[in-house]
Amino acid sequence: MIRTINKNKSVKMDQIIRVKSQAGNRVRLKSKLFQTEDNINFIEKSLKEAVYEFRSNTKCSSIIFRHRSNITLEQIIEKLYTLFQITPTKLSIAASQSIHSLDISCVGCKKRINDSQLLKRSFIEFAALSLFAGFIFVKEHILGVAVASSPFSLIGAVAIFAAVPLLKESYQDIKNKRFTLQTFMGATLVGAILFGEVTAAFEIIYILRGGMLLEEYIATQSKKEIQNLVELDIKKLYVVQDEVEIEVSIDAVAKGDIVVVRSGEKIGVDGFITHGSAEIDEAIINGRSELSFKTIGDKVFAGTICQKGRILIEVQGVGSDTYVFRTMQQVQQSLANKSPSQVEADKLASKLLKLGSFLTAATFVATGSFANAFAVMIVMSCPCATVLAASTAISAGIAKGAKNGVFIKGAAALESVSQAEVYCFDKTGTLTTGKPLVSDIVTFENMSEDEVLSCVAQAEYRNPHPIAQSIVDYAKRKGLKIEQCTLSSVIPGYGIKAIIGEDSYFIGNTKLFDQHKISLNKHQKLYKKFLDESKTVVFVAKNERIIAMMAFVHEIRAGSKQMIAALRQKGVKHLVLLTGDEERVAYGFAKEFDFDAIYANQSPQDKAAIIEMLKKRFNKVVMVGDGVNDTYAMSKADVSISFAAGGSEAAIAVSDIAITHSHPKDVVFLYELSQKTLRVIYQNYYLGTGTNLAGVALAAIGKLSPIAAGAIHIGHTVGIMANSSRLAYS
Repeated sequence: MIRTINKNKSVKMDQIIRVKSQAGNRVRLKSKLFQTEDNINFIEKSLKEAVYEFRSNTKCSSIIFRHRSNITLEQIIEKLYTLFQITPTKLSIAASQSIHSLDISCVGCKKRINDSQLLKRSFIEFAALSLFAGFIFVKEHILGVAVASSPFSLIGAVAIFAAVPLLKESYQDIKNKRFTLQTFMGATLVGAILFGEVTAAFEIIYILRGGMLLEEYIATQSKKEIQNLVELDIKKLYVVQDEVEIEVSIDAVAKGDIVVVRSGEKIGVDGFITHGSAEIDEAIINGRSELSFKTIGDKVFAGTICQKGRILIEVQGVGSDTYVFRTMQQVQQSLANKSPSQVEADKLASKLLKLGSFLTAATFVATGSFANAFAVMIVMSCPCATVLAASTAISAGIAKGAKNGVFIKGAAALESVSQAEVYCFDKTGTLTTGKPLVSDIVTFENMSEDEVLSCVAQAEYRNPHPIAQSIVDYAKRKGLKIEQCTLSSVIPGYGIKAIIGEDSYFIGNTKLFDQHKISLNKHQKLYKKFLDESKTVVFVAKNERIIAMMAFVHEIRAGSKQMIAALRQKGVKHLVLLTGDEERVAYGFAKEFDFDAIYANQSPQDKAAIIEMLKKRFNKVVMVGDGVNDTYAMSKADVSISFAAGGSEAAIAVSDIAITHSHPKDVVFLYELSQKTLRVIYQNYYLGTGTNLAGVALAAIGKLSPIAAGAIHIGHTVGIMANSSRLAYS
């Protein structure tokens, strides 16, 4: 058993734990440590406090799980090394901490080292093969000169050279004791050359290389399209040093530096404004066409444009640490995360491969014809088309979503969106516009409205909740001076606690005050009046005495009602409102919507519990939210969707799908995209399976030559890719 490894022995290459994919808190790890059921059971038992939804695949040497929010991936990997008494080397630590460490034994990873260079080389090689194929055609069919076709002839040598990529993959499969499509094809093509079918073998290899090139090109273009959406194209920045602006390379900029940006310039870093103000185009971040006014203390993002003004920015993130880069990376990684359809496609391809081996051997035994058997083999080598049926449709769907500002971080999420029977919605910032409007401020204890507003804005300044930001904006519009309060802590779902000077403040809903045993009895009449008007109420206490009540009205986000109606029409069985608002506010708001259930006065933990309950009653649950208080519930849902415009980074980070424009119609677009993607996958299955059956029947009776079988093979690939591409360009 692997668990008997010497404690003082450094990790070997085959013991390295690699992160193969990561989307939110969902992770897939790969290592030879995961090849036995004994090890898997040991790991699952040891990690039960840190992870949930644990599953394994010993054949692929992988484990897949979701880890809890209070545990980091690095901690889990470190614990795994400890469990197996392995002392990691620097190499293994670096590999385990990378988002997708390259497996030097994995041909698929080799192809990702440098997509552009590999694609260029593949083009050159295929062009050379095309010239040689043209030479053979002219010599044989136009000049009428026979071409030597022995294994040691020129065409034999070229055929072997052209087959090198397949032979390399076959070698790796044999080395790793796997029998795959590449093993099958490589062995049969070498056999064809040795048995004298050199010309046919070359033509088949030529067709296969064309298909491989087409696959590489489509995959590379999909990645480029996604990357172009968030490409910064910034090489130089101006950094302030000793009150002098110095132009430096973006690679030389570090966290804490002060960067200056002027009108018309693109912002190259994430950070906070320390001086000045500006109107900024943040469409790449929030999808809004209108400009955002930003001033001292406000956060700005790389990729946005300073349309008017001059600002100094304290750098918080640059390069791979920026929000834009992380989003791009998550979307690109999603192309590698297999969905249920892709997993099923892999299983089907494996079965077809075994069937193909049997039919090839049976045809040779029954007919005695190597050509017939070779043709059957070529047709049945098309399990690759079965795999492409799902993967190309998923890739096209993800690319289509990205083009429309819908960033899908996992293939499984894309499929599940239209399979879910339940959709749960947060209210504030999701079904309503991002910022509630202050409608009433009632003060007590002889304090003026401005005094209360100034203190509350100071306490709420860094709170990302929409109500908090509305208070801050309202105070700014009134011209009040707001000093940032450093001694404040957000209590998600309840409110905020702050220390200003020598005074303590509680600002939030009734649950916050119940928790701290601060009486609200004197203010119940006014409180109920606001609730009857469907207003959200925030209480303000200073040193445990109520000093004010603030009421807010919520503008329904345009298109929200139409979205709910459209989802019901498309077959969603259960539509739910999950909100922290009081019951009267929630039910008053929901009158205009057709919800099946309304859960009011819910804390983040309550929302998560409801999601868990719904998952037991229905097939798949989607949670749509935008705030910090939604993240726990979103982590429990089968699919989590965040509204990015005005939404918290925490919600965006934990979500499976981020809707940049925060427009309700994009939820309907996403549902339809999921339906179309699944429909295209099934169409591709029928296309691949139908041509397989027809091709095998014709090849077995000698009506299909090896070259014609090769044409069917490439026809599979082209047809499936063309069908899938309709998703990206429709």
